[in-house]
Amino acid sequence: MKPAWDKLGSKYKDHASVMIVDVDCTADGAQTCQKMGVQGYPTIKYFLAGDKKGKDYQQGRDFDAMLAFTKKTLDVEKCDVKTKKACKPNEIALIEKFDGKTSADIAEELKKRSEELKTIKSDMKAAKLEHNTKVATWKKREAALNKGEAILKQLEQLRKKDEL
Repeated sequence: MKPAWDKLGSKYKDHASVMIVDVDCTADGAQTCQKMGVQGYPTIKYFLAGDKKGKDYQQGRDFDAMLAFTKKTLDVEKCDVKTKKACKPNEIALIEKFDGKTSADIAEELKKRSEELKTIKSDMKAAKLEHNTKVATWKKREAALNKGEAILKQLEQLRKKDEL
């Protein structure tokens, strides 16, 4: 894992918002590791803005997995409404749509979108539950069919021997 970690560190060495850092918990860094709750080695922690405790990284330990996680979770440049820096075309369109609107107009749209998000999350939860229920039913049926198939194959073998 160390070579992958070092490679990730090299990739982000000059990055403004992502720092890849090593702490040796057996030497001078012991106090830091204790403070952060590190109990096993190697432990990877990541910190989002304002987070002082950090979260344990639980994904792949190869370079590609760590890079993908870093890009998705940490190296996220946010759309700046004022300068439009790092904004995607659909974000710019939204900014322009509400340019010149009152804070009440924006608050109303925000409320509407928030309600729609709640509905989507609720629908997704229901769909996931339905899916999981179907999968469980299919797996039970599959297991029963596999057992039945095995028994029938044994019976078939026995009958073939009897018929000889």
